[in-house]
Amino acid sequence: MPTFAYQSINSNASTNRGVSASNSQHFTRVTHNHQATHQDPWFLVMPTAESLEPHIPIHGPAQLVAQAPQGYMAKGQHSNGQFLSMIEGKARQTHQHLYRSFRKPCDLLVYGEMDGAHSEWDSMQQHAGGLVGSSSTGKACNSFSVHAANTTQHQILGSGMGWIAVKTGNVNAVFVHVPNSIAKSEGQATLFYQNINKHLLQQGHGAIDLVMGDTNQGTNSFTPSVISRATSNIFRDAHPANEMTPSDSYQRSFSGTNSTASQKYDVAVYNTATIKIVNVDYISQSTVVNINGANKAAAITDHMGIFIDVTK
Repeated sequence: MPTFAYQSINSNASTNRGVSASNSQHFTRVTHNHQATHQDPWFLVMPTAESLEPHIPIHGPAQLVAQAPQGYMAKGQHSNGQFLSMIEGKARQTHQHLYRSFRKPCDLLVYGEMDGAHSEWDSMQQHAGGLVGSSSTGKACNSFSVHAANTTQHQILGSGMGWIAVKTGNVNAVFVHVPNSIAKSEGQATLFYQNINKHLLQQGHGAIDLVMGDTNQGTNSFTPSVISRATSNIFRDAHPANEMTPSDSYQRSFSGTNSTASQKYDVAVYNTATIKIVNVDYISQSTVVNINGANKAAAITDHMGIFIDVTK
């Protein structure tokens, strides 16, 4: 019963795929300012211990904090080193929240729009897990970084523009950042998933079991529909509800996973012929920061993350 976590960060089209390509990008700033319009405490900060492996559960109560003020994530407010520290903290929070959601550790944590092979992202192996592999088609926004506590239990099956496939146990999981140019075209999106599925079959790995990531879909039913057509199997959204209450949110729900909580771009979609869903959850775009000795929440991306626990 493997557990997966996926979250895209907000990176630009720079071919220098270091931290600067992801530091306080436009939609990250939009996300933070949108969340900061609500100033009641809402964000749950879990205890972490940097001296321990990130997947090890740390016991203790969550701290409830409010969002940092609007403008906190403005361009130039934080050095690349400071922003990297926020991403590292988010990775550790992700492990702790997944454990509390599922009562088991995260087997595989994947980041979209991050090239884990770039030297500036090396430290993520201490906070997200060892590097199973990474891929990039040349730009920061078209990259993936795959992390795990035990890197030998996973196999990269292939990658291309907007996708990377990983086998964990007996599950073929595909992580996507569907290019905007094809994301809302039924024909082109169907061909996108058809080619991925064909690659897995031709390599002898079997068909797609699970798709997770930023689909840029126009409607909530779009991705299950086009993947079903592409693979001749029935795929369903693992979290079909229109509202999300992320695992790190207290009494605050969202109507979308994007920067303004208006579009459900980030989803997990599963093959009903091969996969059963044990549990699914979301995690917000924010992480904990310290301002003048007080903990606050700050958005470090425009994409909500997804957790899923499956059996095959």
